[in-house]
Amino acid sequence: MVGLAAKGQNQPGSELSTNYFDFQINYWVNLHHFLFQRADSSQLQKLNEDGLSFLEIGEGELEADLSLSEKRILNEAIQYYRDSLVTKSLRRDLNELRLWLSEQNESEKISDISFGRNYTEIINKVSPVYRAHYWDLHKSHNLQILSGHITTIDGIETRVINQMEELSLTPWPDSTKVRVDISVYANWAGAYTTSTPEMNIIISSIDPSKVTSAFVETVLHEGSHLLYLYGESPVRERIFYKSEELEMDFPRNLWHASMFYLCGRATQDALAELEIEHELIMDERNIFCKYNTQKFREVNEEYFNRIIDMDEMVEQLLNDLKNISEQK
Repeated sequence: MVGLAAKGQNQPGSELSTNYFDFQINYWVNLHHFLFQRADSSQLQKLNEDGLSFLEIGEGELEADLSLSEKRILNEAIQYYRDSLVTKSLRRDLNELRLWLSEQNESEKISDISFGRNYTEIINKVSPVYRAHYWDLHKSHNLQILSGHITTIDGIETRVINQMEELSLTPWPDSTKVRVDISVYANWAGAYTTSTPEMNIIISSIDPSKVTSAFVETVLHEGSHLLYLYGESPVRERIFYKSEELEMDFPRNLWHASMFYLCGRATQDALAELEIEHELIMDERNIFCKYNTQKFREVNEEYFNRIIDMDEMVEQLLNDLKNISEQK
């Protein structure tokens, strides 16, 4: 059941929560991704490669209201990110920074200099500019996108996650809710997940797919990463040892491609019961195209329908990859 509860002091407004997910719209997390995208542009570049662009939310109109002093402060912050941070991965290298930011009080300057005095000074200096001109728009847009999907997620999450538990051979940890940060901008892919110290999903609300049911699949897919953790996943383990047995290179992302398909199918079926048509994200965005062969789909579909077991699925997928490699 969707719940609306008061957030803690660090979180603005209120929080939407389901049985499996806690959704957050955090000031500092949004500012961090805003500066990173302005400095890096990789999310927009990826959308452009796919023939898409950011949703038009009125950001450009706000630029005209910036004073020369505010433009200088914003550009200084963007340049700092460009010089110091954009070569790092938001998911891996900057995970601790994002978590640290998410713990800061929105209404106060940051006094902690754990990530360097320069960074704290830069983020504090640009914060009033962001708050005065961008934050209300970003917060409103994030909430609009989330509100459009939260009831659907709440209605199908148990069915989809139960299926993913069975397919991954891994139970969802008791009483675990995954934090989902809704941020106007995210990384180049428009969404990413970190697993340490706890699972945390970051989803961009300005990606055009997020007004569609792709948002629902994204939440459920990213949440399913909890069932496929490195060192704990039976699927990943079987792929590793079977590839050694077949004397072939370990296909590191095969488990992820399979998870994309299986979670997409589980979401698709659940949405169909609500009379919502849904295209799998891996098809819509051409993700893992090197794995997504006809044989890959047939094998995963048989596994999805419990016609074959996991060992048979893994063996058939690996043999298909081996045959493709040998034919080159």
